[in-house]
Amino acid sequence: MSSPSSSCKYHARRSRCRKIHCVSAVGTFTLVGTIVLSMSRMAFGSTAARAMADVTSIQATDSTAFQPRQKRLSIDTISDNLKTMEYAVRGKIAITADAIAHDLKTSTASNTNVNKYPFERIIYTNIGNPHAVQQKAITWPRQVMALLQLPDALGIDHPSAKMMFPQDAIDRAREMKKALGGNGIGAYTHSKGVREFREDVASFIEKRDGAKAGSVDVENIFLTSGASEAITMLMTALIKDSSCGVMIPIPQYPLYSATLDLLGGHKVGYYLDEHSNWGMNIAELERSLAEAKQNGINVVGFVLINPGNPT
Repeated sequence: MSSPSSSCKYHARRSRCRKIHCVSAVGTFTLVGTIVLSMSRMAFGSTAARAMADVTSIQATDSTAFQPRQKRLSIDTISDNLKTMEYAVRGKIAITADAIAHDLKTSTASNTNVNKYPFERIIYTNIGNPHAVQQKAITWPRQVMALLQLPDALGIDHPSAKMMFPQDAIDRAREMKKALGGNGIGAYTHSKGVREFREDVASFIEKRDGAKAGSVDVENIFLTSGASEAITMLMTALIKDSSCGVMIPIPQYPLYSATLDLLGGHKVGYYLDEHSNWGMNIAELERSLAEAKQNGINVVGFVLINPGNPT
């Protein structure tokens, strides 16, 4: 940082300049990277006009003061890992499907009976989206969610609530609203998730695994907005440097390979056995691990997808 001076070449008036900050008594404005802070209460319009006059003066006296700059965000400046990352779920096939879907919609909207495709609509199966194939939603969770979103007077406390919702859904919504502080959904919660909800998860794990009640520490449970967020969080923590790798099945959901590419880690693939219901083979795991170690890869994680169905 330079020492204070009586005048600044980026501002003609008396000021205190520290490299990129110019403190003046005339106004607050920004001049292509030069920030001028003011203690004055003069109107902004007047200040801006004076600033522009100063800019003109600077450009006339110093040809190097303001040079055109390249864009900070371009294909040449973004992360190399991001450029090489591939996410097949959103890849060429999906892009082509979007274009065809647009063609179909356009021909229908224009009432032109010319359809160059031997079908009328596209069913997207590139992501786990059961509603897209008209699978009906499970009723009870939707009922609870509806009650959580409604004000109490129109939901859990409405005189006719029992005529519209089953009692167990009303009871569950009331319990969840209490855990949420009586405010319903929509507000921020603890970063790990609502404690009462995590306690329910801990209890489920204990019952599922036959563990002693209270043996699962609720503070070790994190609730996330879907599995993708949790996977990204874990891989970010695991990949310390470019020597780290994670064992992932082949075939696999591309989130794992894409995230590893983005983090600069290694994909250590192991093949599933198609003839055994896409099951896992211990010998194949040993082969994959040994090969990774031979190549100097520090295997820090192992992905097991059950069932290992590539669909």
